[in-house]
Amino acid sequence: MKILVVDDNRLLATVLADHLAALGHEAVAAFDGHLAEIFCDRDGYDLVVLDMVLPEIDGVDLLERLRKKHHHCRAVVITGFSELRDKETARLEQLGVSDVLEKPFSFSDVDAIVERVAI
Repeated sequence: MKILVVDDNRLLATVLADHLAALGHEAVAAFDGHLAEIFCDRDGYDLVVLDMVLPEIDGVDLLERLRKKHHHCRAVVITGFSELRDKETARLEQLGVSDVLEKPFSFSDVDAIVERVAI
């Protein structure tokens, strides 16, 4: 599966992409919304794992942009918020978010979500 990991925390994005690559996925890290959009337009991805809080283009706005161009791409949101507001949750559901991964998370959490999304 082709996976794009988008997080402004470069270490987290890189480690997560490396972990997914070690599991056999084609995984790449992007550190802001503009770069993620360029990667998606150029390479296409089956899954985007993205942080809600990104510089320049936030995660939800990025997801809206990607949905207009790449309808098939699934998304998992990473958030540091322990509780998403109902309004945010509804917006994410409308955008077809497959799952929400709350920080801090473990690799086993990521593995389970990716396995579920891959089905």
